[in-house]
This record gives sequence, C-alpha cells and structure tokens, in this order.
Amino acid sequence: MQFKQYKEENQDELDDYVEYQHKKNSKQVKRKWREIEALKEQKRAQREIASYDDYVTH
Repeated sequence: MQFKQYKEENQDELDDYVEYQHKKNSKQVKRKWREIEALKEQKRAQREIASYDDYVTH
C-alpha cells in the first residue's frame, strides 16, 4: 500500500516536471521566433532606408 502511494506521488512529480519543461521549451521557442521576426523587420527597415537614400541622392 505504501509503495503504491509513493509511486503515485512520484508520478505526479514527474508529470509536473514534464509539464514545466514543456512550458519552458514552448516559451523559448516563442522567444526565438520573436527574435527572428525582429531581425527580419530590422533588415527590411535597413533595405527600405537604403532604397530611400538611393532615391534621394539620384
């Protein structure tokens, strides 16, 4: 009886840990995508400014 209770408690802890890791990984993936999107936006803005500079100087 005690072993079964011990096993169930450990399973709950394991489930909590797995859920925590999943959330943590999900947050890391979202953060990485935000970083990638920000970098793309920065590059786009640089190209747009360069294009505008070329237009003004010619």
